[in-house]
Amino acid sequence: MSLTDREILELNELCNSLVDDNLTRSDLARLEQWIAKSDDARKFYVRAMGQSASLGHYASELQIEAPDLASPVGNIFHHTKWIWLALAASVVVGALWFVSPTPSDRSDPSELVEYVAKVTGVKSESSGNLIESRLGAFLSRGERFELLQGFAEITFDSGAVLVVEGPALLDVNSPWDATLHEGAITASVPSQAIGFRITNPAVEVVDLGTEFSMVADGKGAANVFVIQGEVEAVPGSNSDKEAILLHENESRRFSVSGASEVEVSQPSAIHSEIPNSFERGANSAKYIYWTLDERSGSVLGARSAGFLPEDYDLTLGKRASGSAHTEGFRNGGLRFDGRTYAKASFPGLSSNLPRTVGFWVQVPKDAALSEAYSMVAWRADSAKLGSRPVHIGWNRNPDEGPLGALRTDFSGGHAMGMTSLRDGLWHYVSIVFVPGIDPDAPVQVKQYVDGKLESSRVTPGPKLSIAARGKESGDPSLADVLWLGCRLGSSGPRKTRFRGALDELIITDRALDPSEISRLMDGQEIALPTL
Repeated sequence: MSLTDREILELNELCNSLVDDNLTRSDLARLEQWIAKSDDARKFYVRAMGQSASLGHYASELQIEAPDLASPVGNIFHHTKWIWLALAASVVVGALWFVSPTPSDRSDPSELVEYVAKVTGVKSESSGNLIESRLGAFLSRGERFELLQGFAEITFDSGAVLVVEGPALLDVNSPWDATLHEGAITASVPSQAIGFRITNPAVEVVDLGTEFSMVADGKGAANVFVIQGEVEAVPGSNSDKEAILLHENESRRFSVSGASEVEVSQPSAIHSEIPNSFERGANSAKYIYWTLDERSGSVLGARSAGFLPEDYDLTLGKRASGSAHTEGFRNGGLRFDGRTYAKASFPGLSSNLPRTVGFWVQVPKDAALSEAYSMVAWRADSAKLGSRPVHIGWNRNPDEGPLGALRTDFSGGHAMGMTSLRDGLWHYVSIVFVPGIDPDAPVQVKQYVDGKLESSRVTPGPKLSIAARGKESGDPSLADVLWLGCRLGSSGPRKTRFRGALDELIITDRALDPSEISRLMDGQEIALPTL
């Protein structure tokens, strides 16, 4: 057995927790992934579960005193359950409806893990902890997703949503494309994700703003049916590479010999009906929201949901002029003249918890490079990010990306957008920032401009530990404080300031989905937490 001593100890703890019925969801997901990928881990699991059942049966035979009437039934059920789990593992988890995603071949094994999609819904005739444990799982670039039965809804960072029907095998290539090897999918693609692709050895389907289905037989052929809108389908056969434009209610069958017409009146003729509802789990978000509509002296009020009733109002800096409160994108806004800044309290902002930051911004065409820092900033205070600031601004270094593009800097790297904000127009920007608890896992940053995904990759950079000595270790009083319009130093705002205007600022306590970001951009509410 090639397992290390540390791995054996961890596996033993997971198996013991499973037998004792106190395994957490994260530990269950870890165990599932381990036994799905490793033959040695699977053998250890089978042996441990079998041994547990045998010991339980042996102990019941040695029992001297008369047990409670319910005990024998409970013991038999309890140990029989683990016997069946062990048998399931011995056939490579074949009895489970949902197989933990496994990575497909990667061109560069050293490449940082980048999450590009998420399992946002599940549906199966069976039920249990396994389904719940996969709900909310992030899928990385290049990851292979296998579904044995049932349905799974996958939301890509681009905003495209796939409903996958098992048995199916799908490669998650990027936020903008996936490869269906076998099974059925239905793709719903909003306007901000136009261009999303589904490929197959027989055909490549490029969405043009639509909803369509594809069924792949796993033998090199696939059927495509357009439910709404239109798609461009390019046959994979060498003899015919001409694109075919398919409109609503049109369908084609693609194979190695080319494309052929197929009589399909509705998607249910080629695959099962999509469930009306999915198991989604909790999707509410705690947030603090600054409309920036009304100013009372140097204070702009805040609204909050899910947080304790405390003071989260924005306070303007001493140099703020009377013109700082001005016309915004919706009603009032806050204008920064290169000297103004504002700050507010935000509990837990400096931790490793995920955040989504969204706001409207207007950057003048003539904004100087020195006026790029920062629209929004806070100081991190964790072992992973150190006591270093997180800055959201626009790029002033053309050697690192497009001048004026949305940029997020943090200890360990930066994320870079594509669209210049330096055009004098209002843009809605959203940054999904997920540091993560695992110190070895990369920070995930997704940037959206006007509802469209701009970037999901992080460029690695220097990292300073929280234990670093000197001024850069930071003033502890700056923790959990939100700053607007300024660049942060070790003791507070630096002289480098942002010039432009902000409006409708919101920060949530989780990573929002693309559809939720679009709703915020349109001025709509997101799901409120249940108190």
